[in-house]
Amino acid sequence: MPNKIYVAEETPITFQDSGGTVVITLQNLAFGVGRISARRDRGTGSKAGRHKWKAKIQFETAPIIGEVVEIYLSESDGTYADGTPGTADAALASDKRRNLKLIGRVIVDTISVTTDIVASGVFMLYERYYSIGIWNASAGDNLENTANASIITITPYPDEIQ
Repeated sequence: MPNKIYVAEETPITFQDSGGTVVITLQNLAFGVGRISARRDRGTGSKAGRHKWKAKIQFETAPIIGEVVEIYLSESDGTYADGTPGTADAALASDKRRNLKLIGRVIVDTISVTTDIVASGVFMLYERYYSIGIWNASAGDNLENTANASIITITPYPDEIQ
């Protein structure tokens, strides 16, 4: 009899201004500006490769349908990090995105302010350390000027064979 392969959801990791697992300052993030999170250490040993991201984004001013917030991944072996962003929550320069992995986008689907715009996707993570980058690619709208109004959640999804 063949084995069943299930997906075993693990504990979500939250990337937000405060009170989450990892700090990334998204409060009032201006258009045409990016931010990279503090570095997350997954620890030693075997870890899940497949991860799901889910982003909840809010805008301070009425966005335009179709505008985009980009989500990036920077992996590190502890010595060398994709895009060399550093290990702390910091500004993300436009050109630094060139060596990060684009793992998804949140596309504006409403013109209402302070309304959740939510999207998700799946990506593979191989290194022990990683950071999440956000780029506000809107045409002129800042993210909501309230702490934790915009949050990125990363959830490990390893396979479980039974």
